[in-house]
Amino acid sequence: MSTYGWDGLMKTDRPVATQGTAMPVRADAQRNVARVLAAARRAIASTGLDVSYHEIAREAGVGVGTVYRRYPERDQLMAAVLRDILTELIDTAHQALDCDDAWEGFSLLFTGLALRTAQNAGLSGSLDKHGGPAVSQQRRQLLDLTRRVIERTQDQGHLRRDLAWQEVLRLAGAPAVQGCVLGLEPDPARGHYSVLTVLLDGLRTG
Repeated sequence: MSTYGWDGLMKTDRPVATQGTAMPVRADAQRNVARVLAAARRAIASTGLDVSYHEIAREAGVGVGTVYRRYPERDQLMAAVLRDILTELIDTAHQALDCDDAWEGFSLLFTGLALRTAQNAGLSGSLDKHGGPAVSQQRRQLLDLTRRVIERTQDQGHLRRDLAWQEVLRLAGAPAVQGCVLGLEPDPARGHYSVLTVLLDGLRTG
């Protein structure tokens, strides 16, 4: 039996492994999955959440059928992108906690959060809508790690204590909302780093 995806592409039913057996995944198939996921991240960052499977396939250099076979539903693709980004940020948070210098660790995580938020505008608001239980668990883990990084930096006297950790975290979204002010467009050459520099300077004690 055949079904049709929302891009109009026919999708045939895939073989199902019998109970107790695992279908082997070829190395080239694994590479294609990684390419599709990386391409989806780039395409969403540049185009937004409405990017089509055809655009993602072009970006990945694969046929659109490859994208459909791996992610037959859009929510599956969005969840995979979210998990990939959150995994990256969770790793960064662990690195931040491992830093001997609490401010250095905080700067690492704050910068990572700010840049990922700016590069993937719209995804933060999609965590619960598209993510499912796995993404919800990762989001809670990242929030807890971020709280620990912020409070550790405050306890060591490097970060302003008049802000709750939630307020500090919200400031990481500031570079993502740069826009035109009185007809003056943001400077693309400066990107988000000038805003980040000002934010970090303002958050640091002394």
